[in-house]
Amino acid sequence: MSMLEVKDLHVSYGAIKAVQGISFEMEQGETVALIGSNGAGKSTTLRTISGLEKAKSGSIVFQGQELTKLKPHQIVELGIAHVPEGRRVFARMSVDENLRMGANIIKDRAQIKQDLERVYDIFPRLRERMKQQAGTLSGGEQQMLALGRALMTNGSLLMMLDEPSMGLAPIIVEEVFKIIRQINESGTSILLIEQNAFLALTTASHAYVLETGKITMQGKSSDLLADKRVKDAYL
Repeated sequence: MSMLEVKDLHVSYGAIKAVQGISFEMEQGETVALIGSNGAGKSTTLRTISGLEKAKSGSIVFQGQELTKLKPHQIVELGIAHVPEGRRVFARMSVDENLRMGANIIKDRAQIKQDLERVYDIFPRLRERMKQQAGTLSGGEQQMLALGRALMTNGSLLMMLDEPSMGLAPIIVEEVFKIIRQINESGTSILLIEQNAFLALTTASHAYVLETGKITMQGKSSDLLADKRVKDAYL
């Protein structure tokens, strides 16, 4: 059984069909990328998995459990963390307070302390700035904070990342993606949306191409990198 299996998913905003019958799956420990142009339905797919949008029809199964009838907080409790586009940190709260907000479903204080140490080990820059207001951090540091906050949610078996490179300088993007690969290597599965298709395909092992709410191509990332249609459209 796959860790995550999406079957014939349909999502609409009124008369607009944002996602039109897509199906895909991913295995435990895998990094999977969804690529496509703006409006292809990528962000809507992530928002539906995390319960922020309701599916019109179809199925989303995570570790054997159907998600489409669950509320967002119940989905987080299962170990799914969503890092939305634009980072969305709590600007007036400190770095440490932001991280602890990610652990608000965890009651075990010892577990919270252990998870905090893990995050600070992964992101030493956040440890240096733990008392600093999140709104005063650089864009790259805010992205690290958003990733760290996601890791605080119930072990984060699956982390969904929406455009983690957006607005960041190339050298910072390289640093952020190095950390994303490190998070994946430590056992967290990654479902990635990324505007930089080359970066997405060199990070993920498998990828799906979305066009106007439908999956038009799929396969190993290395195969898609070499495909002329992908090169012409996205690279």
